[in-house]
Amino acid sequence: MAGHGSAERNGSRAPAARADRGVLEVIVPQPGAAVRWHAHGYPHPLARWHHHPEAEFHLIRSGTGHMMAGEALVPFGPGQVSLVGGGLPHNWLSDLGPGETLPERDIVCQVRPELLLTLAGRFPEAARISTVLDRARYGLVLSGNSARRAALLLEEMGGHSPMRRLADVIALLAVFAEAPPAEWATVVAPGYSPDLAPDTARRINITLDYVTSRLSGEILLEDVAGAVSMTPAAFSRFFHRTAGISFSDLVRRLRIARACHLLTYTDLPVSRIQGECGYGNSSNFNRRFRQEIGTTPSAYRRSRRG
Repeated sequence: MAGHGSAERNGSRAPAARADRGVLEVIVPQPGAAVRWHAHGYPHPLARWHHHPEAEFHLIRSGTGHMMAGEALVPFGPGQVSLVGGGLPHNWLSDLGPGETLPERDIVCQVRPELLLTLAGRFPEAARISTVLDRARYGLVLSGNSARRAALLLEEMGGHSPMRRLADVIALLAVFAEAPPAEWATVVAPGYSPDLAPDTARRINITLDYVTSRLSGEILLEDVAGAVSMTPAAFSRFFHRTAGISFSDLVRRLRIARACHLLTYTDLPVSRIQGECGYGNSSNFNRRFRQEIGTTPSAYRRSRRG
């Protein structure tokens, strides 16, 4: 699946509380610390469409799925490391089979960007922190060796004292600052302005919950629009403006993502997987799968199993 939005490379851009109680997640570090580190699985109450003032380093330890950042929707896999700027709405949707969970999916480190900017202003050696935080406003993602170095730092941080965690944050920022052009990209289009209204997050989270819980059945735009108290036309415009893709594109991508997951990790026959992903006949399933992945379900399974 192609990511939406443009990616910035080498200076040019190219390709809490529960959300029904508000878009803002309030982050409370441990007493005497400005850096918060925590790990959690999926599904989890924190895995929601939300934003917060803190900059967030984020590591995916297991599973595949789609990262939502602003109006971008991009694939992720194990080892993805990202830095999400303060105020940028974000979420990670994992591809799961029915009843499946990921007990140890995420590691998160959060810190207020103004503290980091103070450091950059006081120490000339830290000046590039400002550049990293500017890129993070657009959802900054690492790959290659840079991602592996950052992932190791985030893993080790869990066993460190508050003072060591401060040093770890500086080391993480150095990895992001020193990553070669081929190993970093931003995912949100320039000029994106987030809608931080509490009702926006509530509606997006209701939509995501509705869709992910019904991937094996019929999903009608009219029903989802009713669930968020909007007309179908207004909801369609709202969703495209907020998520960057149409509602039907979201449903198709999540259905096919589940199919890929089941083809890779289960021995279910293709005909059963077709039904689990909401397709009533094989011709439609095969056509949609080929449009999204570029091959048939059976060929995809063979390629994934070597």
